[in-house]
Amino acid sequence: MLQQLRDQTQSTGFKVLVVAIILVLTLFGFGATNVFLGGDPKVAQVGDFDITESVLNIETEREKRRILSQVGPDFDPNDIDRLLLQQSALSQLINRQVLYQTASDLGISVSMEEVNKQLLASPVYQVDGKFNEAVYRSQLQILGYQPVEFLNEYAGALSAEQLRNGVAEGVLVPDWEIAEAVRILEQRRDFAYLSLNVAAYAADAEVSNEEVEARYADDQALYMTPLTLDVEYVRLAVADLAGGLALEVGDDELRAMYEEDRAAASSADARDSAHILIQVNDAIDETAALKRITEIAERINQGEDFAQVAKETSEDLGSAEQGGSLGLAGKGVFEAPFEEALWNLTTIGQVSQPVRTAFGYHLIKLNNIIVTEYPSFENELPVLRDRVKTELAEEQYSDRLDQLERSAYDERFALSETAAELDLPVVQMSGITQDYSPTVADGSEPNASDLLLSNPDVLEALFSEEVLAGENSQMIQVSDTESVVVRVAQQYEPMEIALEEVTKEIQAQLRGEKGLAALEEAKLDAIAALAAGTGVSEVASSLGQRWVTLENVARVRGVENVPVEILQEAFRLPRPTAGEKSIGSADYEQGSALVVVTQVTPGDVNATTDTQLEQFRQIVGSRVERAEFIAFFQAAENSIGVVRPE
Repeated sequence: MLQQLRDQTQSTGFKVLVVAIILVLTLFGFGATNVFLGGDPKVAQVGDFDITESVLNIETEREKRRILSQVGPDFDPNDIDRLLLQQSALSQLINRQVLYQTASDLGISVSMEEVNKQLLASPVYQVDGKFNEAVYRSQLQILGYQPVEFLNEYAGALSAEQLRNGVAEGVLVPDWEIAEAVRILEQRRDFAYLSLNVAAYAADAEVSNEEVEARYADDQALYMTPLTLDVEYVRLAVADLAGGLALEVGDDELRAMYEEDRAAASSADARDSAHILIQVNDAIDETAALKRITEIAERINQGEDFAQVAKETSEDLGSAEQGGSLGLAGKGVFEAPFEEALWNLTTIGQVSQPVRTAFGYHLIKLNNIIVTEYPSFENELPVLRDRVKTELAEEQYSDRLDQLERSAYDERFALSETAAELDLPVVQMSGITQDYSPTVADGSEPNASDLLLSNPDVLEALFSEEVLAGENSQMIQVSDTESVVVRVAQQYEPMEIALEEVTKEIQAQLRGEKGLAALEEAKLDAIAALAAGTGVSEVASSLGQRWVTLENVARVRGVENVPVEILQEAFRLPRPTAGEKSIGSADYEQGSALVVVTQVTPGDVNATTDTQLEQFRQIVGSRVERAEFIAFFQAAENSIGVVRPE
């Protein structure tokens, strides 16, 4: 939907919307959206603001919509944990209210003019670098905001941002902190590491037949075939019903459908337009506004350029800079009087008479008409027939669902009568396990039965106690257009897998365990030898490996082809004393490694460039700002008073 709006509408005036919002604020104030929430159970309280169940539910739904708008249409909303989402929404509500109320107590506020300016400049609501009212409105709709409520929230967010900036401006970063950061972050180390590959130790491990047999006996439960089922099912689907229908709709009825569709498509034709707005408000009354717009119309009638006149006179600041351009838009974007007048213009370049809307008087210019091309009746005929079949099939499907459910329940231990009653086949499948999934070759698509029986709800039903006992399952709605009843025809109990079939698997498992144990023993012996003063070359020789030596390695830059776990261990080890070394080890994907640090060189603030110093100042400043703001926020929270749910 949002993308369609982006494609439809290129630019329009935000101030038109703001006028209506200010009117609501004038009549009701900022509390207008909470007028009807009385009597609602309270969940938490922040100062004088009650967070009720309704408020929390609204905020939770907004958070859900925000997540869904970011992850895309393929994401399943049911995967969102509602409880965690609600907890997150409550924390956000509390934190925002603490900031809003603290800003208010300190006299920090943002004017409506600044709110308007920030919204106009926000790239979130722009298309091709211009503010787009359709995008703005759709964003509000997606998040469930009324315009006045959103402006109130936006103003609060801006005041909270000013509060944060005020706290940040009071933060001072002393030079010694910069020097300490440079000393630590620009530190360089000389170290060496020696890799011990677990696969090499596993390859050298010997596994006897007796060990394989003992493991097979000890873990017998791991070497069993799964419970396997032969199943039967009866499936009711719209697609199957539609395929079996003999269409009895005549061409006259199909043509009527075609004409209706074509008329609907033509109503989606778009108009590229521009306008000039003279507002009616406290500063200018109806008569004066009409007089001004009439004078402007006369200038255009005498040949002046519409776009230039719009730049000079239009009070829609969002579009005036673009010569009054509103871009390309379909129906439903503008107010009814404006839309009617625009669609009554038939000639490119034609300008309307003054048009009155809730915002004032407009002159509307038609720049272009985009007509939707619609296919011929002959080309649409197969589509129309399929649609009629689908609609009839959907009606039959709805009527027969109850019949399927009732018949399968009555028959209970078979599906033959149910299938006969609904004129459906009983489909049989074998080899179904609890983790069943379709297996296909050559990249082909799985068949319908495979897909159906791998459905989690279907598998859960098949392996339920009642269905394993021989009963028919309850009717399972696989989708909006497909339902199924399943039963177990035959069970194959788990059986022991012969030792010969799993010998290689057990041998590999035992070798891996022995290899890991041998590696750990070798590593501990090597660390002990190094700690006792044995030379690094002698230790490497005893292990049949070579050290990789690295010098002057920076903490933050790393080294190509060196596992990050080894680098982290090299900078975790303590600084060695003169002539000594620090010894440690690091586990990583291929095994483990001995790590020896021989020298540590602290970062030198005097050897750091001005550009680097500025970067460090920003890093340290950000850290100090966060710490200061956390302390400030905790103090503000204590001062305002927050009551959270127990």
